[in-house]
Amino acid sequence: MRHVNLEEFAEGKLSAKINRELERVAKNIQDPNTDSTKERKITVTIKIRPNHDRDYTDFYIETKSVLAPDAGIRTGFSIGKDLKTGVVDMMETVNQIPGQMSLEEVETEGRPEQTFDPETGEIYEASDKVVDLRARKM
Repeated sequence: MRHVNLEEFAEGKLSAKINRELERVAKNIQDPNTDSTKERKITVTIKIRPNHDRDYTDFYIETKSVLAPDAGIRTGFSIGKDLKTGVVDMMETVNQIPGQMSLEEVETEGRPEQTFDPETGEIYEASDKVVDLRARKM
């Protein structure tokens, strides 16, 4: 029997299918949402179906890869009860001490925002007062 070059087998389609599966595996390995140490697998199946006279065969080539599934996500919630109102509440705690308020939760008083010069820090104030420097006593 003659040597079969797998690079040229099926007009190069076998090699192309394997390379496509290798690319899928590489992308799965680089995905931060998958387990980095989980084993991946590529399976190449070649089915050979001869005819009745045994002088001709059809080859069916399939490739399949087994990838790592997306990793599960874990988070935590603090659960508490407002002692004044009796309302039970729960809130996701992310890199925060339970019970500690985040800056997003702090209610600001109704002060309007002031614009300022980012280089000097000088606060621009809108003033309707006209200052007469000549009338000013020294």
